[in-house]
Amino acid sequence: IIRGVNIGGVFLIEPFIKPSLFDQFLILNEADRPVDEWTFSATLGKQEARKQLEEHWNTFVTKEDLETLAEYGINWIRIPIGYWAFNITDDEPFVDGQIPYIERMLEWARDIGLKVELDLHGAPGSQNGFDNSGRRGSPQWLHSRTNIDRTLDALSKMSQLAAEWEDVVYGIQIMNEPSRWKWPAADIFKFYNEAYELVRGISPDTYFMIHDTFLSPNDWPSLVNTTWTNALMDTHIYQMFDEYVVSLDESAHIDLVAKMAENITIFDRSQLGVVVGEFSAATHDCTKYINGLGRGSRWEGTLEGMDRPHCPFDTCSCTGDYGSNYKEFSTHYKRFLRRYVDAQLAIYDREILGWFYWNFKTEGAPEWD
Repeated sequence: IIRGVNIGGVFLIEPFIKPSLFDQFLILNEADRPVDEWTFSATLGKQEARKQLEEHWNTFVTKEDLETLAEYGINWIRIPIGYWAFNITDDEPFVDGQIPYIERMLEWARDIGLKVELDLHGAPGSQNGFDNSGRRGSPQWLHSRTNIDRTLDALSKMSQLAAEWEDVVYGIQIMNEPSRWKWPAADIFKFYNEAYELVRGISPDTYFMIHDTFLSPNDWPSLVNTTWTNALMDTHIYQMFDEYVVSLDESAHIDLVAKMAENITIFDRSQLGVVVGEFSAATHDCTKYINGLGRGSRWEGTLEGMDRPHCPFDTCSCTGDYGSNYKEFSTHYKRFLRRYVDAQLAIYDREILGWFYWNFKTEGAPEWD
């Protein structure tokens, strides 16, 4: 059983995981502040961006972090990587140089006995328009054959890395969260097939892992080729990125865990194996920058498009139990967090192939750490 943790926010930075990388720009006018790794690097320039990112790569995750995870019973880690670690053009502000640090982490994993999934988390043009793709805005990934070819080139190099570390790397996720709202599932499936042939030609025995593109489990067969071998479906389960769900009370959140997993377990037993590649303990979107830097929350009604707060209380405030300081959490809320995570693990750990918690560490987001 996969019992994993994401090493997110290291080789593709996200504002909510390490806000201090972005808070240095608060002196700028709001319109000029970086919101993702693309604008972070563009604002600093390559030399300073490289300096700051190398310091981040070198210090944010340590061998001691991985040893602690292993002591807690973690047996896998998922390493999100942006395409620019493998494939970068002169006109892009991104900086490369991540590979030696990734290989250092693979060496640590080997020493500790952790299995690794390499995850292509950001694609040229952005596959979803989220900051977790490296570039926030309108996704352009499948609009260009050049973008597709560059993605395949990055996957080729990532697969070669996996082949070189075949005793450590057991899985390759070919794309994180491509947007079904932007492209038809048939177009994404076409890319999945191309990627399968490429990866299998280089790394024939690793798990070939695809994301469900946020389709429901009943629609997952449209993303799957039945001739694939050693293939897994990755699904991400969160309960805070929706006005209705974020308004549920604690009991309803726990009940929803089993309801959301019903069709997942059926698919796991009848089609591909399923892994929950991302989940957390959060049931609110108060976390700083969780919806993107410069954006508000559904909880307090400050997110663009909200006409009122959405939470299960008369007064919605991102303080106390819903703030960033876990030392202020009430005993009741901590007990709820335990029940909520236990409810998820009871299914992900027993009914399907396993899970990867998001995330291994943050600067100030307790339910994500």
